[in-house]
Amino acid sequence: MKRCRALISTIEPVDGGVPAMTRCITGMLEALDIEPVFAWYAPWSAHPRLSVPLHAIPSGRRPGRMARRVYGDHEGHGLGAWLPELEFTHYLPRRTWRELVAGCDLHLSVTGNPLCATPFARLGIPFLAWVATPWQADRADRVRRFSRPRRLLDRGLNAPVLRRLERQVLRAPRGRILALSTYTAAALEAIAGRPMDGVMRMPVNPEIFRPAPARLVPWRIGFAGRYGDPRKHITLLLEAVALIAAAGRPVQLVLAGEQNVDLLHDRLAAMGLLDRVCCHPCLEPAPLAEVLQPLDLFVIPSHQEGLCIAALEAMACGVPVVSTRCGGPEDYVIEGRTGQLVASAPEAMAEAITAICSDRGRREALSAGALAWVREQASPAAARRTFQAHLELLAPGARRLTSAGGG
Repeated sequence: MKRCRALISTIEPVDGGVPAMTRCITGMLEALDIEPVFAWYAPWSAHPRLSVPLHAIPSGRRPGRMARRVYGDHEGHGLGAWLPELEFTHYLPRRTWRELVAGCDLHLSVTGNPLCATPFARLGIPFLAWVATPWQADRADRVRRFSRPRRLLDRGLNAPVLRRLERQVLRAPRGRILALSTYTAAALEAIAGRPMDGVMRMPVNPEIFRPAPARLVPWRIGFAGRYGDPRKHITLLLEAVALIAAAGRPVQLVLAGEQNVDLLHDRLAAMGLLDRVCCHPCLEPAPLAEVLQPLDLFVIPSHQEGLCIAALEAMACGVPVVSTRCGGPEDYVIEGRTGQLVASAPEAMAEAITAICSDRGRREALSAGALAWVREQASPAAARRTFQAHLELLAPGARRLTSAGGG
């Protein structure tokens, strides 16, 4: 019998939260004997020959595509677009998209914001989307760095069209939307004017992310994520560390997630923190676990987070979390149980870190609570149950397909 194929619309496979989500879905599809096929917009900035900007239209060039093996040697397609200067064109279902859709039995989107599901919504086909955050929250900081002409174009054209496309995806009559957190679900519901179809948190692999109490280093704190992204507000964490160090505490900070490990060098030198901060690149799960296990605390300084997957991985290692009130972490940073929520101010963050690191009994109680929460709420088994239940509702025949694959 022909093997079922599932087309996954996502972003270019690089690093960060969305690729981690995509790897998770890939594993669950493989376990059901469903072949994943991946498609994404290939960014003009990285692949200029695949798209056709305004100035190249007279040349007669057409958008291209590139083929890659991704996520464990599966079929992947990077697609160009017409007029990539207009961001909404990245998501429109031109002919190549329609061909890929026609060649697959199931259609999924795994994405930071809902827009990657636009081809499916526009074509009116059933789809399942797993969404981390609303569109506006996903790009607000990036837009602030645009040039003035680009900001004007965004305000007058791109943003209104993208906002309309987001609503179309969220209201698509044949679409099912799974949110990454209850924060995301509430934010998407406010946009769509309807309830989302469920919440599926990113599961944590307990075979990789597990406690190692003998490796604990008191006063070593950390964060993992693309800390060069303005949304991560890494300056807040650095300022908090500077305050703690000035108070005579032996604080150390470990960061992971940026390929350029010297990104913060000049800032750390200016703040006198070079000997207190260690930076790692983006790490695979096993090396990341090695970094997380010795932490006394995992600290999230972000403006906005759909979830912060690395924080759940730290909790699975028995590490409590201190976080700003930035969205997704409010699901699992529970006062007195798993960590502490703080105002987005260096003094508040420094005070919370100091209070927990200097009280070993409190830290150990929070560690136990963090570990218990992850085991109850973010287990692979729970994610598999949620995913398969929605996959079976996706389209006529989906139940037969997943059942045949061992579901």
